[in-house]
Amino acid sequence: MHYNPVAEKYKIILHTKYLTQEELNEFISSIRQLKEYMVRYFNPYTGTVRTAQCYRGDRKITMKWNRTDKGILYNPTDISLIEL
Repeated sequence: MHYNPVAEKYKIILHTKYLTQEELNEFISSIRQLKEYMVRYFNPYTGTVRTAQCYRGDRKITMKWNRTDKGILYNPTDISLIEL
């Protein structure tokens, strides 16, 4: 078996804070329409800020609790942004 890498691509995981139902709806609707994103991020390997064109990958959303007096609260949401 031989390993011949073609390119080095980065996967950026966007991690949000705890979100209410309204915040989650706004966040998901803002990223749902776009197929590609220009992302500026800190590259810890080089110590510089880099810009990359990415596509949206996996999304992980977990409900924390649902209380009628306080509403729905979601755990921090993870969205993968993968470099093209």
